[in-house]
Amino acid sequence: MNPRFTGPILCLLLTLPLWAYDREVWTSYPNMNHVTALAEGDVQIYVATTGGIRRYDRFANRWLPPLTTLDGLPDNRVQRLAYDPDTGDLWFDTPSGSGVWMSRLETMSLATRDPVPQHHAPRTVPPVMLPFGYYLDNNWIRGPRRTYAVTDILIDSWRILWVGTRGLGVGRADLRDEQLEFLHFGPIAENVTAIALDGDRIWFGGEDTYQGPAQGITRYHLYTDTWEYFQPEDIIGLDDVRVSAILPDSTDVWFGTRGGLVRYTRRSEQWLTYRLYGRYSDRITALARDGQRLWIGTPAGLRALDLKADTLRSVEGSERFAIRALDAGPDFIWAGTDRGLYRCARHDVTWAPVRCPEGLTKGPISAVFARAGKVWAAVASPPALIHQSGPDATWQRFPLSEVGGSRRVAIAADTSRVWVATDQGAFRLDIARKLWEHYTRSSGLIHDQVHAILLDGDYVWFGTREGASRFHWARDFFEKNH
Repeated sequence: MNPRFTGPILCLLLTLPLWAYDREVWTSYPNMNHVTALAEGDVQIYVATTGGIRRYDRFANRWLPPLTTLDGLPDNRVQRLAYDPDTGDLWFDTPSGSGVWMSRLETMSLATRDPVPQHHAPRTVPPVMLPFGYYLDNNWIRGPRRTYAVTDILIDSWRILWVGTRGLGVGRADLRDEQLEFLHFGPIAENVTAIALDGDRIWFGGEDTYQGPAQGITRYHLYTDTWEYFQPEDIIGLDDVRVSAILPDSTDVWFGTRGGLVRYTRRSEQWLTYRLYGRYSDRITALARDGQRLWIGTPAGLRALDLKADTLRSVEGSERFAIRALDAGPDFIWAGTDRGLYRCARHDVTWAPVRCPEGLTKGPISAVFARAGKVWAAVASPPALIHQSGPDATWQRFPLSEVGGSRRVAIAADTSRVWVATDQGAFRLDIARKLWEHYTRSSGLIHDQVHAILLDGDYVWFGTREGASRFHWARDFFEKNH
């Protein structure tokens, strides 16, 4: 063995996953808009990014699931690519080690020999028509507010131009018509802290990470598999994109942020930020809608926005409570606080503590979910999931120690199962059998720190510290039981 490769091989050996997740039921959605390298394969175009490797099937004219650390990459920050047409191997290099993706076997291998030479990129981007508001300046793309570097250029054997950029994703143009389009992938905010379904679209919001601040808000179009980004530097009225809660309704989409309440009006496509002021500034932790009133949770109590009068007010007495969660059920609005579970009757303004003989609702409540008369809540101490199946039903307790040590907890439920997001992965409770199942990176999650959950029919979405994961739970259930 060549001694030059001993270090990278040992590093890769230590970082390759020791599991095999099911690619048919799990899909990863990291931010893959910072492109570092391009390579042409026999069937696929490979795009190296700081979130893994994208793959475009030229014959099927569609994107394939990306390759990430779940598939064996030692690091999602891929720096170089090189394709060997004789073997079908894709060589890659990352800060944590090098390796080979054997495309014909769809598996990873260690780097045991020198990589094949990289493609020879043209020095400049050929003449093409860019989307409105963008233009080329040597190897820079000038936008309305920002400038993006061109990181790599590839003209494939089909005369398709591929342009790697730092922040705009990968550009693609058929050189016969010279129309360049930018193909984005994944939530623009890597640290996904809020998800909401809005018809045939999904909204993603995120917060800052150690790698940098949140860049914007994402809208994903389910049926077209396209990503749309909203950034403060491009939009008047969008003042903060550090999102902790998202609430769509029939006319607007509401975003709770660290800098206030953000409103997106569908008809006019306009954005507006409401400032709350007071203790803890404008930091919002939760939202719930009740008719013409929007309830707003903060670390210093409740605020209410009268939608008809467009006025904000504080809820008297609530300043003693840190509001951690809100949800609207059919009869009540529920609030999880650091001093227990509270509720307010629909179309009323009076809040009262929820009492139960066992005292289950007195502990700090970190998450709440109410649907069809049923209520689920996460109690931080002693850590557990609690449940009331009807207005007069006895509260039940399901111990879950991971709830207590998590900075964020989220709940989503249907008639037969309930999902819980924690810092130690996601959990699913089979209600009838009272059995827990634990999901982590070894199962298929892109990251173990899960902040948000969204149920979408046969799928469940998880917002994590390194992007979003989608789990086809219905298919997984069918395969396990048949």
